[in-house]
Amino acid sequence: MANLLVFGTSIEFSHVKALADAGHKVYYYTDHISSFPEFEDYASGLGFDNIEKIHNPYSYIDKADQVLTFDVYFGDAFEFIKSKGYKTFGGGNACELELNRIHLKKALDLVKIPSPPYKIVKGFNKVKPPCVLKLNIWRGSLETTILFNETQKRNLEILLRSKFGDFIDDMEFVIEDVVDGKYYEMGIDAFYDNGFVFPLLYGVEWKKGVYIAKVINSIFELPKATQDMLTKLDVILKRLNYRGMVSTEQFYNGKDYYFLDITIRSPYPLGLAYSYWIENFADVIVNYAKPKFKGKYVVSVPFHVNSHDQFIYIKFPEKDNRYKFEALTKKNNNYYIPKQPIPTSGVVCEVFDSLDENKIQQAIQNLINNIEAYNLEDNLTDLPDAIKHFKEGIQL
Repeated sequence: MANLLVFGTSIEFSHVKALADAGHKVYYYTDHISSFPEFEDYASGLGFDNIEKIHNPYSYIDKADQVLTFDVYFGDAFEFIKSKGYKTFGGGNACELELNRIHLKKALDLVKIPSPPYKIVKGFNKVKPPCVLKLNIWRGSLETTILFNETQKRNLEILLRSKFGDFIDDMEFVIEDVVDGKYYEMGIDAFYDNGFVFPLLYGVEWKKGVYIAKVINSIFELPKATQDMLTKLDVILKRLNYRGMVSTEQFYNGKDYYFLDITIRSPYPLGLAYSYWIENFADVIVNYAKPKFKGKYVVSVPFHVNSHDQFIYIKFPEKDNRYKFEALTKKNNNYYIPKQPIPTSGVVCEVFDSLDENKIQQAIQNLINNIEAYNLEDNLTDLPDAIKHFKEGIQL
């Protein structure tokens, strides 16, 4: 068994627990650095076997057989760690593809992957609706937003000035055209190790909630447009010497496709289910094994505990691996979700051999019914639309 050092952001707990449950020793660092550190930024992972929470990761690096991250904010650190000869998973220069949208656009242009028509403007006053508005790195302050008119722009400006002050006049925005017509937003979720590792997943994240995907065993099972995209994207990732998780977002109408975004990490929260969907998850991470999926289709549905100002006691079938958490602590055999800045807490997940809507709906409902927590919400009502969109999109 290996000694693993994980750099985290308190969002990847279920991945870390899967490695520990496989028998690996995990030194788990979650970034808590600020002028006034708060305990909840450190707490996730406390109380679990084979997980040792640490404050000072570089003091443990020589004990580790591999250094890992499942998020995107340690790119330069991991590039340095790799340069010193350590074996790594995640991170590195490829992170800039996600964090710097301007770099991503230039890379896509270089290898001729089509994306929506765009321009780069400096200052919010240069934004002209209708458009899709994107900003680098500060996703906690502004996620991708569609502006249809000047009224929406004015209201958004009030919000952004409360977050950025007059510096909003210096920000660089990527402005994309709004593409008309019916389209299907599909993407791949995969491991990358000197090439895309098959099998991988091809599916849809419906309204930032329900995820449903098909297990793809060969690139030739994908639509031709997606095959072309992967072949060209491979050129970029190889040049950046990347090894880790990667996801794409693209929309496709059966004829034309446009590349939207990329994640150089696990997709959250939906990708937490990897360690259930894949029988040999730890071996994929640690030993470069090919994934062995448990079924033909996978489903992941988020749940939320909407109280962010305290640790929340939660009950669930603890021996059931279909319950996945972004962050979790354990004390005296009780489980708690640490205080979180965002409401998402985790997912329930399952695998299926067919797209029987009633069977999927009932299975997911049964899982959610076994969670007990204060003010629990879920995305189950989105499941029928997600299945419909997926069934149509997978045929294109």
